[in-house]
Amino acid sequence: MAPYTMDNSVRRENRRVELAERLVSHGVRTTLIIRLTGITRDRLATLRKRLGVPNGARWRGPTFSSVRRFLKVPLNRTEGAALSAVCAAFDLPALEQEVSSKPAAFISLEYGERLCETYEAYRACYPDTQIALERLMMLRARLVAGDLVTLGKCRTCRCMMLIDRFNGVRNCWHCDPSAYLEKTRSTAS
Repeated sequence: MAPYTMDNSVRRENRRVELAERLVSHGVRTTLIIRLTGITRDRLATLRKRLGVPNGARWRGPTFSSVRRFLKVPLNRTEGAALSAVCAAFDLPALEQEVSSKPAAFISLEYGERLCETYEAYRACYPDTQIALERLMMLRARLVAGDLVTLGKCRTCRCMMLIDRFNGVRNCWHCDPSAYLEKTRSTAS
């Protein structure tokens, strides 16, 4: 027996804390951090204090549940498609059944770690994105369910983008003139 081998429970606890730190740095809500790591609310509050996270800097309330933010703006439709491609590249499973039907259940450390890896890879490619980690989970679940949103191609340039299954808007932000005008107005002001 080696004198400095760590017990599996100690390693698992270290993984929990490391994952919680990563999730806090991405601005994930308390309830979701608890479900992904299994740590207690009090321990998470202590961790936030230790990391120096101000109370007003974090999201509160229920998690995101609407895909309308992705579908309203053409740029978000394209970014959503890129995000789903990164999810597929990292083989991130969608846990829509576990996430929606078991609100207090612990999900898994492995899923939380893969979720963070996927999001961090996406942020490395698109550092200016406004898409939060929680929206990644919601989008992944909605794409797997296939009820509201699906992947498709722009009618003009054939680039991949998200498509509202009921609205049928099929222009990306490059090809949609209203999106171009909206973009030029926001950069001019």
